[in-house]
Amino acid sequence: MSVTPIGHAAFTKADIAVLLAHGDKMVVQGLAGACVPVETEEGDLVVALLDHNRHFILCAFGKASGWYYAYDAGWNQLAEGKMIEDVLGVLPEALEGYWPVAANAF
Repeated sequence: MSVTPIGHAAFTKADIAVLLAHGDKMVVQGLAGACVPVETEEGDLVVALLDHNRHFILCAFGKASGWYYAYDAGWNQLAEGKMIEDVLGVLPEALEGYWPVAANAF
């Protein structure tokens, strides 16, 4: 028996638009330097919030098999859920917690 998720298994244009809009709010608040779609080395698409110099990922959002995921700067999973709101709830706290790590990476 296989389970098929309700909705789309991967990001849709609407998903990306919602994540970018939410990320842009974090940029306006001064918590991130940019919010952009990024392709990982494995070829997966994530929406990433970058530091003020736009060199390091502070937080990223992905989607696989119909589930949304939020990751911190070290690619540790922060949240997962069937609804996009389930992972957006980690902001802005996720950015505040990892900003010093990324800022001192040089």
